[in-house]
Amino acid sequence: MSNTLLLATSRRRLLPILAVGLTLTLGASGCDPLSGESSIEARVIDVEMRDDNGSFRFASDRIEVRRGDVVRFVQHGDMPHNVQFVRNTAPDGVELGDAWTGPYLNKKGEIYELHIDERFPDGVYEFVCTPHIGFEMKGTLVVSGGSIEATDPATRTAGSGVAPPEITGVKGLQELEFEVADDGAKVFHLTAERIRWETKEGNLVDAMAYNRMIPGPLIRVTEGERVRITVRNDLDEPHTTHWHGLFVPNNMDGVPGISQDPILPGDSFTYEFVADPAGTRLYHSHFNAMSQEAAGLYGMFVIEERNAPASRRVDREEQWILGDGPLGYVINGKEFPLIDPIEMKLGERVKLRIANLGGMYHPMHMHGGFFTVVAKDGFPLEVPQKMNTLSLAPGETWDVILDPQFGGTWIWHCHVLSHATGPRDADGNETAAGMIGVVIVDDGSTVLADMSNHTHH
Repeated sequence: MSNTLLLATSRRRLLPILAVGLTLTLGASGCDPLSGESSIEARVIDVEMRDDNGSFRFASDRIEVRRGDVVRFVQHGDMPHNVQFVRNTAPDGVELGDAWTGPYLNKKGEIYELHIDERFPDGVYEFVCTPHIGFEMKGTLVVSGGSIEATDPATRTAGSGVAPPEITGVKGLQELEFEVADDGAKVFHLTAERIRWETKEGNLVDAMAYNRMIPGPLIRVTEGERVRITVRNDLDEPHTTHWHGLFVPNNMDGVPGISQDPILPGDSFTYEFVADPAGTRLYHSHFNAMSQEAAGLYGMFVIEERNAPASRRVDREEQWILGDGPLGYVINGKEFPLIDPIEMKLGERVKLRIANLGGMYHPMHMHGGFFTVVAKDGFPLEVPQKMNTLSLAPGETWDVILDPQFGGTWIWHCHVLSHATGPRDADGNETAAGMIGVVIVDDGSTVLADMSNHTHH
């Protein structure tokens, strides 16, 4: 069952908004007229989202429900609010799909309906308002009992009526091939569609992707080259693609209703521009962006400098895109330990292009030395800076140079520890999961750890 956003005024005759924290019960215990058996009907529970007097809060911060109920989060504030469940606190093995993160409610009276269906086994689910987590705007959903028929995520269909393909054993950010047109333009092709994506071994989640990978393919060109990118929409809803940080003509910016009409399901649109400026850039959905981008519709767009100075030259490069939301706390679409390590030798210089396309801040802390920051949002820093913790806001890109000082196997993780912690094991110990990268530095003598069975902090 889908979760929906609507205006309260459109449903007031059916579901009037109640006082703070009040539960509206549409039905009580009754008798099934066909079977004669006792049944319990669904309830609708309103929870106000408030920010008056500087107090950011859910009016009911503990919501007790059963399967079959509907929780309506009602916007009563002046600031945007949403609902995001904290994946690492949910019962083990839970997969909520598009219910992990709800849309932003921007206007008073807007409502987000959350259907408590079979995706919610009995247990406790912590949730937060993403932009106001720092103000302790959070709550708890307690699910116990009830039953309702639900659709198995593996059989949910897109607009074509065909089950989304299950993608396993595939890495994101594979470099996208291109053709050269007669006029010299580099021609690329992207297709947006629904998939089932493997975030960790044996765990498939509902997702959206470009070219069946998360992140989408890496687009690499040189500054000044003409680029032509055809985006086909195989989703069951409209779509546009925004070229984040690039200088493009207004009608190529990918904002629906402002710079272009949405690309309807089954249609295509061709974006064309000159690649400028050089640096680490991005691309991502800009239609229903809170859900489409969070579900995986994003990628990296690298514009190489024509004459990079020696201080920014490296032996090779790696790329990371951080994400959060329905996919979990991921690096390049994967949770630890499925994230590929960065492997290098002592004395080697490796550039890491790192970006955050999640909805939260992620302070990424590297063990075992420091790295040197050389660019922010694609623009070179006049004075490079040595760091071992880099805080990435949503939408930011950074270029850092790894020039390791010590051999060994070092982790590089988000220091919001709930983003790097999984469920407790049978002994009650916290497990390592989520946003944890690994840098393996071979100095020829240090014994390097085997990360294949690492599960604990």
